[in-house]
Amino acid sequence: MKNIINIKETLKGLLIILSYFILPTIIYMPFYFFERKEIINYQVSMILTYFFTAIVYSYIYRKDLIKDIKSFKENYKLILSTTIKYWFIGLIVMVISSNIINMIGIAPNTNQEGNIELLRKYPLFEITCACFIAPIIEELVYRRSLKNATSNKHLFALTSGIIFGLVHVLSSISSSSDLIMLIYLIPFSSVGISFGYAYYKTNNIYGTIIIHSIHNIISIIQIIILGGLI
Repeated sequence: MKNIINIKETLKGLLIILSYFILPTIIYMPFYFFERKEIINYQVSMILTYFFTAIVYSYIYRKDLIKDIKSFKENYKLILSTTIKYWFIGLIVMVISSNIINMIGIAPNTNQEGNIELLRKYPLFEITCACFIAPIIEELVYRRSLKNATSNKHLFALTSGIIFGLVHVLSSISSSSDLIMLIYLIPFSSVGISFGYAYYKTNNIYGTIIIHSIHNIISIIQIIILGGLI
């Protein structure tokens, strides 16, 4: 395993992932002050919070982003087609597993319900962050941070995807009786795993950022239509 796992890069990656649970709160503090003074409203303060969070992670990985943009300009067709191929496989697994979970009568994941409520109450914030800012943050935090942690593509894709899924599922678990909600790891992790394989294959973060953004745009449209928000 010594040749497969890079302990130093793994610890750095986990530190970046852990920072995501703290950094937005720190960045939000000055905007909260302006919010209380009614200089800006809640939606604007949250958009600015996540915008500057994206800026921080972009700065941390600025060398990779500069390198990747040059590569993307030269090979964007191949990068996007490869990413779409893997994304489509993950999407199929996501749809099939979600339908099976619904058929066996497991309660809906509260993360999804929370997104519907956020979209209803704060549409500007939810649409802006979910469609444009979150894909940048999440691909840098969950994909790029672990890229050099292992030389095994399967381990990388599974680890980054499962961690991504866990973050979205754990909010639904408050007691031992809720452990059944872990079954939602399958649909939530499937697309994350597919993005892991795509990133490993293309070695370019822009492909997964763009397709992740498209995935979220489709999800928002689905929530608006099926959730009766129009």
